[in-house]
Amino acid sequence: MLPSTMTWMMIAASVVDGMALNPRQLSPAATTTAGTATPTLQNGSTVSKNFEPLNNDTSSYYLGYREEDFAQPYAKYWNPVVTPLTEELISGLTSSPVAEALAFSAHQASDYLTRPGYLSLENGYTIDKNGTVMIAALSEVPEVTGDAYDWWFGWHSVQTARYKLWNPVAHQYSYRVPVTEDWANATLKERYIGMTSFIDEYVGNDAAQLSIQFLNPESLGFNVTAWPSQGIETIVVGRIKIGGFTTTDFDNVSYLMHQIRRRPDGKRELRSRFWVAKENHGTQQLGHDLAVHCQIEMTRKLPKIDYRN
Repeated sequence: MLPSTMTWMMIAASVVDGMALNPRQLSPAATTTAGTATPTLQNGSTVSKNFEPLNNDTSSYYLGYREEDFAQPYAKYWNPVVTPLTEELISGLTSSPVAEALAFSAHQASDYLTRPGYLSLENGYTIDKNGTVMIAALSEVPEVTGDAYDWWFGWHSVQTARYKLWNPVAHQYSYRVPVTEDWANATLKERYIGMTSFIDEYVGNDAAQLSIQFLNPESLGFNVTAWPSQGIETIVVGRIKIGGFTTTDFDNVSYLMHQIRRRPDGKRELRSRFWVAKENHGTQQLGHDLAVHCQIEMTRKLPKIDYRN
């Protein structure tokens, strides 16, 4: 049986200048640890469903928490204060775009991301000969297990207030398709593989609707049975569509991947990759902005939260 809570550690990674904060928004983040057991739902139901109906009115989206958000049981973990980016990412972005020869496609990632050690590009971005932007960010997440990370992707997608905990200065909306799922016999990974997440968020100066359709890593060539020997605890894989909500209109170029890998010292790191096609709004500016956005999320300190739908 799993413990009553699943936790994971993420430490914030950027400073927002001139942002007015309500004093009640400054609640401290919680200290957390991580678990690895098979989940047991605690609220008496195996059904996971969206908390609100689909809302396509972008004028109603907003940053931050309002009264209805503070009414949520996990609102005490809301913390909009974010801290500086790592020196490694800043250096990588200063040098970017780097040589096009360092780019590889999402369909080659099962080779590149399972090699021992590090690649030449771990922080920053490059643009390949077809105009596809490949973005990389490396984040230290010492206590975040693969199970914790898989749990998060199932848990946060059904309610905007949950999604906002992840990036308080960028996230505005979240909705999951399908609307309802039975998690009675689902593993943590099965809770999100096959679903499509409709989100609205700022990436840099601009907000946009995005659709992310989560895939089985094996569909892109990963040999998951080899992961334990490679120190890999999970890889989250998804297709990306920028601009509007869709479950079908994806190209075969634009993807995201987030890998939790255990280091020799037993602590963990998160290696993120994005590929955004030129026709899918892939630009040099997006390369910079998405790398920054990614590290804010991936090193964000999130709370101890009960296993619930």
